[in-house]
Parts: sequence; structure tokens; C-alpha cells
Amino acid sequence: MNPNGTTKPMVSMMETLAHWHFRRIEECSTLLQWLNPQPGERVLDIGCGDGYYDARIAARGAHVVGVDIHEKRLAKAQRKHQSERTDYHYMDAEELGFERASFDKVISFCVIEHFRNEDRVLEHVSRVLRPGGKLFLSADSLSNPEVTDAEREAHRRRYAVNNFYTMEHLQEKLERAGLVLERYHYILTTPITLALARLSWKLDDLPPFLMPLHGIGYAALGTVGKFISDFAEDHARRPDSGLTLLAEARKR
Repeated sequence: MNPNGTTKPMVSMMETLAHWHFRRIEECSTLLQWLNPQPGERVLDIGCGDGYYDARIAARGAHVVGVDIHEKRLAKAQRKHQSERTDYHYMDAEELGFERASFDKVISFCVIEHFRNEDRVLEHVSRVLRPGGKLFLSADSLSNPEVTDAEREAHRRRYAVNNFYTMEHLQEKLERAGLVLERYHYILTTPITLALARLSWKLDDLPPFLMPLHGIGYAALGTVGKFISDFAEDHARRPDSGLTLLAEARKR
């Protein structure tokens, strides 16, 4: 048992369920679809975590290099997903140590908002991308008009978020780094989806001894919640705001 009162199997179950959280499913599936990895391409994953998505990218024939500063998650990635087409490095994205023009594509799932100096990260991304190479990223936005300032501050503290992004804000930063925004997409845009997200925030605030309830809640949100969210988004999606912003950019 860990000091916070959770067992290793329980923590492992929570990490697995996190990949099926309704807030993440559309985000990650859309970015992977946009990425469209091809055999022989070199893909950099910034904030690779446990390597779950790297394995899916590598299965398409691309070579994936994952970087992260969370040692336990990185060790799990190396243990579960290390292969001839995946490599993992302990590395701060603000100090990327790769050669210029050494990657065809870069992907990052909801990581940029955690950096203190995201401008430096984007400069490094531009440097390591080949001319015409692509960046695919998601970022916390919380730009829904119903989201309160208090909720944004609570989200900032809960998930160690430094910045929230709108399309305009992100586009400005990309352009300064020599990257051109080619498409963007807000997800989790409706009041119904926001209500479900508020429930998930309450689950994430539960104390460690209530972890089983957290897992049950995540499972419910990943099934019933996902169905409700999809229905709401299909019928009332907003194009100009949402909880999460997805973007694709090209190096000039």
C-alpha cells in the first residue's frame, strides 16, 4: 500500500481508466487521426506519460520517441511499450536535446498548459521539426461561457495548469515560433458536457481512501457519460469555445 492509502493494483487501474475518461477519448482519438502516422516517419511525443498512445502510433509503422519528466510513468512506458520502434527519454521539453530537423511530426496530449515557458517549448518544437513538419497538440481551454473564474482557478490548482488557451492565443504563440496554424477544433463545448466535466472534477478531488469510488465514477463517465456527451455535442456543438482546444500546425 502507498503512503496515500492506495494499493499498486488500484493505482494501475486508475491509470488505465484515465485513458477512457470521457474528457480524453475524443481529444486523443482526433489527434491520432490527424497525426495519421506513416511507416518510417519519426514522431516525437512530448509528455508521453506511460507510453499508451506511443504503442498505437508505433503499430502504424512510425518510430516514436517519447519524452517526459515523470520518472514513474516513464519507467512504465519503458517496461510496457519499449520496442524497436519506440524510445523513451527523461527530458524536459523546455530543453529538448534533439538535433535540428530530426522529426517529421510532433504530438502532445494536453501538456503545453503545464509548462512555465511554453514559448521556449514551441521554439524547440520548431527547431526539431523538418521543414513542412507538423505539430499536433491539445490544450486546456475552459473557454465555455458558463465556466466561472473560480472554476478556472480551481482547475489551475488541481491539475498544475499555468495557462489556458483560445485559438487566438495559441495561434499567436505558434506564429512567433515559426509555426502556421492549419486547423483547430474545440471539444466538450456544451452545457451538458460541462455538467459532466464538473462531476469529474469532483471525483478528482476525492481523498485517496475513496479511490474505488473514483474508479467507479470514471468507468461510468467513460460509458454512459460518453454517450450523453456525444449526443449533446452532435446536436449543439459550439465552434468557438470548449473545455479543450485541438490544433494542427505546420513548420514554415
